[in-house]
Amino acid sequence: MEKKSLAGLCFLLLVIFVAQEIVVQTEAKTCENLADKYRGPCFGGCDHHCKTKEHLLSGRCRDDFRCWCTRNC
Repeated sequence: MEKKSLAGLCFLLLVIFVAQEIVVQTEAKTCENLADKYRGPCFGGCDHHCKTKEHLLSGRCRDDFRCWCTRNC
């Protein structure tokens, strides 16, 4: 009886160990959209605007001097 219990316990530990190795964390995809509520040329307040006003991840001014916000897709 003890051999069966020990074998079952070893099998259970092996399954748990293998399951932990299989789980892989990935990064979420992000997308950029033109800021909905930001008006005027972009000179540095874009990141603050996207985080506080639109509740998104971040924001940046791009080549066209408009504010683009980053969000999870």
